[in-house]
Amino acid sequence: MVKAILRGAVLAATATAGLMAGAWGASASEGTVAPGANLTLRCYATVKNPEAPVCYRLSAKAEYRHGQIVYVPILIQVPTPAQPPAVIIVNSLNDIHPNTGS
Repeated sequence: MVKAILRGAVLAATATAGLMAGAWGASASEGTVAPGANLTLRCYATVKNPEAPVCYRLSAKAEYRHGQIVYVPILIQVPTPAQPPAVIIVNSLNDIHPNTGS
C-alpha cells in the first residue's frame, strides 16, 4: 500500500514537473522574438491574381552568429482573415522580403 501511495506521489510530481517545463518552454519561445519587432499582419496579392490575397505575419527569429545572438526578420504565412488589412499588389510573391515589407 505504501508503494502505491509513493508511486502516485512520484507520478503526480513528474506530471507537475512536465507541465512546468512545458509552460517554461512556451514562455521561452515567446522571448525569442526581437524586442520591439513589428508583428503586424501584411497581405499581398499578385498583379495576375489581385482577388487572392496571401497574408504574412512579420516576426523575427534568434540566431547565434559569430558569438552573438542576432534577430533575423522572417515572414510567417498565416490564413487570410475575413477582413484583411489593405492588400499590397506585387508582381510576384517572390518579391516580398521581411526587411522591407514589400
